[in-house]
Amino acid sequence: MRRMLILADDLTGAADCGVACACAGLETLLALNEHACNADSEVLSVDADTRRMTPEKAAQQIDRLVRTCAFGEGLLLFKKIDSTLRGHVAAEIAAALAAYRSLHPGAGQAVALMAPAFPAHGRTTVNGVQRVYGRPLHDTETWRIESLTGPSYIPDMLRGSALNSALLSLDAVRAGESALRRALTSAANEADVLVCDAETDADLHAIAAASIESRRRFIWVGSAGLAYHLPEAAGLPRTSEGAACARPPVSGSLLFIVGSIAHKTMDQVQLLIDSSRIPCIAAPPEILLAGEQTARWHGLIEELELLVRINQDAVLAIAPEPQVTIVQRPLLSAALAQITTSVSGKIGALIASGGETARMVFDAWGVTRMRLIAEVEKGIPLSIAEHGNRHLPIITKAGDFGTREALLKCRQVLRPAHQALVPRT
Repeated sequence: MRRMLILADDLTGAADCGVACACAGLETLLALNEHACNADSEVLSVDADTRRMTPEKAAQQIDRLVRTCAFGEGLLLFKKIDSTLRGHVAAEIAAALAAYRSLHPGAGQAVALMAPAFPAHGRTTVNGVQRVYGRPLHDTETWRIESLTGPSYIPDMLRGSALNSALLSLDAVRAGESALRRALTSAANEADVLVCDAETDADLHAIAAASIESRRRFIWVGSAGLAYHLPEAAGLPRTSEGAACARPPVSGSLLFIVGSIAHKTMDQVQLLIDSSRIPCIAAPPEILLAGEQTARWHGLIEELELLVRINQDAVLAIAPEPQVTIVQRPLLSAALAQITTSVSGKIGALIASGGETARMVFDAWGVTRMRLIAEVEKGIPLSIAEHGNRHLPIITKAGDFGTREALLKCRQVLRPAHQALVPRT
C-alpha cells in the first residue's frame, strides 16, 4: 500500500527527498514519468520536471499528478520544493492545494504546511526569510544566478499566487508540541499556507510531529530536511532493512557528469581530481552550444569513449569559462547528455551533479525509474536504475549540496569500499 507521495520539481530533489524515506526503512521508488508512477511501492517520489517549465505549465503538471496519483485514505502528500526557493514555488503549491482540495472537499479543507529549511546544508528559515548559512537568500550568489528579485520573504512570494499565509515563528515552533499543535490548528482556520520557521532538525521534527497530531488534512511542503522527519512522525513502520547492501558490484568506469557550475561543486570536482588522479574532460560551453557542427564536439565523444573502453574513471564537466546565461544552461545540460549516450551501456556506475543535467542524461539514456536505497551524505542518494538488461548504480547530487569531499566519497562508495555504506537510522 502506498503511504507517501512526493512531487518534486527536479530530479535531484525527488531523489534526496525520496532517500529520506528509504533511510526510514520504507520501500521507495523514483519515477521520471507518469507511466512509471504505476509502480507498486510504499513511497513514490516523482520528478515532475517542472523547474524548466513556465509557471502555467508547471501548475498544470502538478495538478495532473495530484489528481492521478494522490489517491488512498491516509496517504501523505509531500510537495518538495527547493531549499533556495528556485522554481515556481508559489504556483506549484497553489496547484497542488487546489487539486488536493477537489479530491477531499468539505469541512476542514486541506492547507499547506510549509517548512523549506534544510539545516544539514545551511538552509534555515527565520522570521519568514529563507537563509543560507545565516545569510538572507536574496543576498547570495544563488539569487543572482537565478535572476530572482526582491527579498526572500516567503509570505510575499506566496501572495503572487493568491495564497493567504500565516507565519509561525521560532518561538511558536519551540513552544512545545501541544502549544505548536494548537497554533497550527488555529492558523489553519485562516490561511492556505502555514509558513514555519526552522533553524535545526529539532525544529523540523517538532513541526512534523505537531502537524500529524493536529489531525488537520495537510499537504506538507518543504525540502528533504522536513522529509527526513515525516515518516517517523506519522508512525510509518520500517519494512525494509539493509537495503544499502543490495547493490550490484561495479564493473567498469565510474562516470562523473557535472552540469552544475556552483562554486561548491567546482571545489568538489577539483578535490576528486587531485586526490584520485581521475582525468577530467572539460567541455567548453561554446563547443557544447555549437554541437555536432564542430570537430571538437566529436573529439569530446572520442575522448570519453576511449576512457570508458579502458575502464578508466572519468569526469565530464562544463568548463567554467566563459560564463553562460540562465537561458543557455538547459542547452548545455542537453549537450552533456547527448555526448554520453554512446557509453551509457558500457559504464559501471554514474554520478550526476546538477538536477537538470541528471534529468536530461536519464531521458537520453531511457532511464525511467530508480530504486532509492541509501545515501553517501545527507541529501546525496544512491539508487539502482533498470538500464537495458542490467541494474546500474547511480548517485545524484544537487549542485550546491555536499561537503568538499562529497564526490570523493561517491567514488569510495562505488569502488569496493573500505567503508561500508549503511542506511541512516
